Amino acid sequence: MAHILLIDDDPASVARNTEAIQGDGHSVSSSSTTAEAVRFVRNELPDLVVMEAVLGGKLAGLDLARSLAQDHPDLPLIMLTKADDLMSDEQLDSQDSDGWIPVSRYLEKPVMTDVLVDEIDHLLPEAE
Repeated sequence: MAHILLIDDDPASVARNTEAIQGDGHSVSSSSTTAEAVRFVRNELPDLVVMEAVLGGKLAGLDLARSLAQDHPDLPLIMLTKADDLMSDEQLDSQDSDGWIPVSRYLEKPVMTDVLVDEIDHLLPEAE
């Protein structure tokens, strides 16, 4: 059983994804802000993070992904987002200025819960 951290400010998305992930046998913690997420990771490093790029109307999730990837390079990150719908091509390019967004998977919402669970199972260290 792995411990998954969900970072999303949409309560319905968190509830739906939590139910699916727990149904697959994993424990789940959630955070709705980057500050909460940073505190959580400092206190207890999860096995995998599922996160939203847009938090509080800003692209804070992208900055958080970069920070987590730098501080914990082996931590699998899955980004579920509608950021592509909210940003211009120029804004998207500026977010990916060095040629990559530091996540293991980048999935556009809505994502079916069975697809999310499958991605989680494939990225967990014991799956390798």
